Amino acid sequence: MDYAELKTSIEGAPLASRATLERLLLYVSSESNVLPEYEPYLDGATSYQDFFNALYADETQKNTSVWAAWAVLKRKSWIYRFEPDLIIENLRLKGDGLPIQFGTGLMLAPTGSRDNIANFYVFQRGAFNVEAAEFVTSIGGTFTCAGYDFAGIYGVYKYRGSVILEQWEADCAPVPSDAQ
Repeated sequence: MDYAELKTSIEGAPLASRATLERLLLYVSSESNVLPEYEPYLDGATSYQDFFNALYADETQKNTSVWAAWAVLKRKSWIYRFEPDLIIENLRLKGDGLPIQFGTGLMLAPTGSRDNIANFYVFQRGAFNVEAAEFVTSIGGTFTCAGYDFAGIYGVYKYRGSVILEQWEADCAPVPSDAQ
C-alpha cells in the first residue's frame, strides 16, 4: 500500500469516522507522502484498518497521538498495555460514579459507563497515554478513594467503566485507609 491507496481507503470509510481518519492521515503524512517513520506500517496493509492496526500493535507507538486517536476511534481496550501503580478491579458502585471523599465533602468520579461495577487505576504522571482516556477534572489535597488515602494533586480521567488518577504532584504514595 502507498499513500494514495491509504487516502483512497480513508475516503471510502463510513462517514461517522471519516473526520477522525482524515485527522489521523494528517498526523502520519506530509504533503502527498507518509512520513518515513510510518512507512513500515504500510507494508502488507491493504486498508486503513490494516495500517492503523499495525501501528497500534507496535509498543513503541503507544505514547503517540496517532495511537491514542485510533484506540479511541476503535474503542480498543488499551489499559493493560501500561503499568499502573495501583489497580483495583470490580468495585461495586452505589451511585453514578466512584466516590472520592474530601473530609465531609464527596465527589463522584464518572466511570464512562452506566454499569455499577468499575475499575480504578492510579498512574504516575506520563505513565499512560492521556489522549486515549477522557479528562474529567483535577483534584488536590487529601482525599480517600477506593479504600486508599491520597495526598497531592491528581488528574481524573474516565475510560470504559474505569476511573484513572494520574499523579501530578504527590505528598506521599497512596496508602490503605484506616476507615475500612
